[in-house]
Amino acid sequence: MISSRYPRLMWAVPIAAVLAATLAASGPEAVNGPSVRSISGRLDGGLSTVLIESTEPVAYLTSQPDPLTVFVDLRNVRTDGLDARALATMQPPVSAVRVEPAIAPDGAPVARVRVALSEPARHRVRSSRNMIYVEVNRAATDAGVSQSQDLEKTAARDERPAATRLTGIKTSDNRQGTAVAIRGNGRLVASRVEDAADLPARVLLDFEGVATGNVPATTAVDTGDVHRVRVGTNSRDPLVTRVVIDLRKKAEYTVESTGDETRVVFARTEPGNDADAPAPPPVTVAPAPRTVEAALTSAAATTPVVQAPTAMIAAIANVAARPPDGPMAALALAQTPPAQQPAPGDPPASGEQRFTGHPVTFDFQGADLRAVLRTFAEISGLNIVIDPTIQGSVDVSLKEVPWDQALDIILKANKLGYAVDGSVVRIAPLAVLADEEASRRKLADAQALAGELRVMTRALSYAKAADLIPIITRSALSSRGDVQVDARTNTLIIRDLADRLTAAGDLITALDAPQPQVEIEARIVQTSRDFARALGVQWGVNGRMDPALGNGTNLAFPNTVDVSGRVGGQQGPGAAATGVNLPAPSATSALGLALGSINGALNLDVALSALERTGKGRLLSTPRVSTQNNIEAEMYQGVQIPVQTQANNTVSVSFKDAALSLRVTPQITASGTVIMRITLENAAPDYSRSVGGIPPIDTQRATTTVLVTDGETTVIGGIYTSREQVTEGRTPFLNRIPLLGWLFKRDEMSDESRELLIFITPRITKG
Repeated sequence: MISSRYPRLMWAVPIAAVLAATLAASGPEAVNGPSVRSISGRLDGGLSTVLIESTEPVAYLTSQPDPLTVFVDLRNVRTDGLDARALATMQPPVSAVRVEPAIAPDGAPVARVRVALSEPARHRVRSSRNMIYVEVNRAATDAGVSQSQDLEKTAARDERPAATRLTGIKTSDNRQGTAVAIRGNGRLVASRVEDAADLPARVLLDFEGVATGNVPATTAVDTGDVHRVRVGTNSRDPLVTRVVIDLRKKAEYTVESTGDETRVVFARTEPGNDADAPAPPPVTVAPAPRTVEAALTSAAATTPVVQAPTAMIAAIANVAARPPDGPMAALALAQTPPAQQPAPGDPPASGEQRFTGHPVTFDFQGADLRAVLRTFAEISGLNIVIDPTIQGSVDVSLKEVPWDQALDIILKANKLGYAVDGSVVRIAPLAVLADEEASRRKLADAQALAGELRVMTRALSYAKAADLIPIITRSALSSRGDVQVDARTNTLIIRDLADRLTAAGDLITALDAPQPQVEIEARIVQTSRDFARALGVQWGVNGRMDPALGNGTNLAFPNTVDVSGRVGGQQGPGAAATGVNLPAPSATSALGLALGSINGALNLDVALSALERTGKGRLLSTPRVSTQNNIEAEMYQGVQIPVQTQANNTVSVSFKDAALSLRVTPQITASGTVIMRITLENAAPDYSRSVGGIPPIDTQRATTTVLVTDGETTVIGGIYTSREQVTEGRTPFLNRIPLLGWLFKRDEMSDESRELLIFITPRITKG
């Protein structure tokens, strides 16, 4: 016997039969898509109504280009030759209705219904199932305002410039449904309106040439069938802003564009909430709890199919037990305090779960688990189906415990879960529910991958096609999809399902964007300073004792004596007489003194040489280079030294770099600063220490990473070299003679320093 509380079950079989017959009869139309059946006119009191009938409910977009014309655009709807037929006579102020084929900005076909008015009048467009009503007010305009004034105001409104940015999104809810109003800073008309082809259900609106402005990216609604509204940039060239309205389930809607606002109205789907139905009378008594069926329907629409037992209790906690019938009902309602229902989505305070069921007392020992669960069906009023595999016993002793908490404890203790199917709660082991959910997911994945494969080609302008293959494969494509590259034209060839191609196209649009460039200006300064000083002396002496000179020794041997100061191994008569040879090297000045006797018996000469040298130098170079973000730039200045090598009677020449090189890799941050990875190398040949004509290379290198603000300058210093050298040459023993010792030694002193400074200034190229 079927319970009268749920009469819908009695009509399941007849409705299914009628639905099957209807689908069979409408087979060709389903295949070919919706079409316009008829357009007629009628009088509804003070309204002149144009009735547009289609084969099935369709989405539409309304606009008013001028005060005497109203457009109703039906996207992807066939006219079936209706545009060539004569339409029925309309009632004033509607003068004529005509159907025109049109093309949407994205290329989709549009059936446009043009409603011409004989005079400016207010109108409203609404829909009910497969009927669209264009209602035009036949009454005169508002008192005190003439038709000409109204025409001027309407024309001024319609001549407003097109919107360039969104200014806000507002939502409202009333008996007719949930409305989402999208506002701009000028005339705002959606260039594209369509339903998403995949799940979850959502409505997509595109606005060409309109920026997002200060509108938040996500606006929570959670009213009726509307979950939230998301706003983002769908394309930057050309600029397209997309507004996505996420729905809990698919719903009928209308789109109206008036002035600076585009309004999307979603009709209510609950029975008994017809837009034309009068409002119910107010109730003065306390509201009764919601029915079990309504609560379960709401829970099924907002929660997953399989949940933990605690989630089920939270979903149905607002369904109180059925109140007693008869005269005690009023007393029971008066004595039972209303349960404090938590707001949807609010977590329990302090992380604790809240139970709102009325208190019950249980004392079970070895009771059958299935019988206990059936008891909860009587207590809560829920329709409960128990899985046949559930077995076990219950041993509990609970006093004045909320019934939902008691059910939660028993389900947890026996590792049970639940699934909601319409108005029925099925209790089964968690493993069974997990397996069913896994099977459903596998089936959904298989169905999603069972579509027809399509091919999309995208020629890239800025990114390299080969670099995007791993990203697109992992982020957008299914297991059946593949990507190929035409390197000649830098084109991606993608084959996959239609919805995955759409996701891949959006990803490519986001990644194939021009990278900003950085101009790097470097100032390289090399400074050098050297000082040298040298002081030397040269002594020469020659003395003879010879009878010819009258100063002989008066001895037979030695009779003559010849003493001279010599250098090296040169001895004997005629050799240069140089006793001390300590000259200053590369002397720039010298002073000589020679002393001798008359007869030449003794000659003495001395030469003083000196050197002092000072030098300063500075080398400045300013190279500039521009590079893209994260691309290395290199600046090079110097020479290449040839190096000859000989092997097997073959002489080969190779070149070694001896130059100043600077390599910079810029990275632009989101805050407008530039991170630079810098490698600096200064290599110079040292010909003073050449080996076989090949000089060694003196190298200085620095590697660093710096953060610099756009347009500012950073300094890389620290490559500083200094060399001091003191050399002393002296004659043994004689240099120690007080005062005269300096005449027997040579002093040299040199001081040299070099410094390399690098000034780097990055500038981000705008535009």
